[in-house]
Amino acid sequence: MVRQLDSPQSMGPLLDIGEIAQRSGMAASALRYYEHAGIIDSEARLGLGRQYRPEVLQTLAVVAICQEAGFTLAEIRALLSTQGRRGWKALVEHKRDELRARAARLASVAEQLDHAIGCPSPNVLDCEHFQSVLQRALPVAKRSTTPMDRPGARS
Repeated sequence: MVRQLDSPQSMGPLLDIGEIAQRSGMAASALRYYEHAGIIDSEARLGLGRQYRPEVLQTLAVVAICQEAGFTLAEIRALLSTQGRRGWKALVEHKRDELRARAARLASVAEQLDHAIGCPSPNVLDCEHFQSVLQRALPVAKRSTTPMDRPGARS
């Protein structure tokens, strides 16, 4: 419901939390959480209900896009704090580079899965190609290079 508050600070109609939730498709609990996290601000209270400026919908759209891109709440807060001015590009470029690196890793994993699915070996664990993938899978500094050095190798 759109409400006009009778205060000098009021700059136009305010929307209650239910209206913002309906227009944004976000739960009222999410809106309260974003407010608690410093992502959005309510302008006033009418009884127990929070009141927001309509512009909060634009902020919530930015939040939705950022979340889709994998931004953390801290990163979203930092991005919003730039208000579109100096500094926002560096934050977005950093996230873009992270996404591209992740996309490359995921493409590689998808290729490995394709190989595993089409592998002619009766047991994919016996496949030399898959064994080389397994050797590179764990984040250890030094990897074994011979099959007998690997844990679980048969003697």
